[in-house]
Amino acid sequence: MDKMDKLEIKIITTINSIGPTFISKLANRILENQNLVKESVKKLVAEKILERVENVMVSYKTKEENVVTKHRNHTYYKLTKKGEQLVKNINLEDIEVREAFKTYNKALQNILDNPEDEEEKDFYCVIDFPYSQEINIKNILKDEIYKMEKTYDNTVVFRGKVEKNKIEKIKLLPNVVVLM
Repeated sequence: MDKMDKLEIKIITTINSIGPTFISKLANRILENQNLVKESVKKLVAEKILERVENVMVSYKTKEENVVTKHRNHTYYKLTKKGEQLVKNINLEDIEVREAFKTYNKALQNILDNPEDEEEKDFYCVIDFPYSQEINIKNILKDEIYKMEKTYDNTVVFRGKVEKNKIEKIKLLPNVVVLM
């Protein structure tokens, strides 16, 4: 097998932590484009790292560490023994995975799947990020940060107008969601 890219590592570590899942939920969970996730899953299945779940009923873990069993109406994927061995060799501290807020799910997935190019200089946007990225965001935004509305909860959210070039830099940071 070739060296896995960051997306493939996110996929297998997420499936390892939450159990069998389907592509759209996985894409939402790791905040990635659904088509890119689908292609990576196909590759991981071909390399026998992931496999389709054959049972009609599937059990998976929720954020609250509960186990839920339900009838599956999607194609679910799980780790193979080879996949489980690969996950054991990954430093999970380097992988930061979180689920988007439920209220963002549809809008977020639409943005991830259908990016648009605009020529405006400033955009009103919502920047949602984990605390670990706060210093990086502040370094990029500089003085603009003081004009933005801030919310601190499980993550940090800034709302306001931001220059396009700064938005592009922020989008490069891991686990940061920018809604415009």
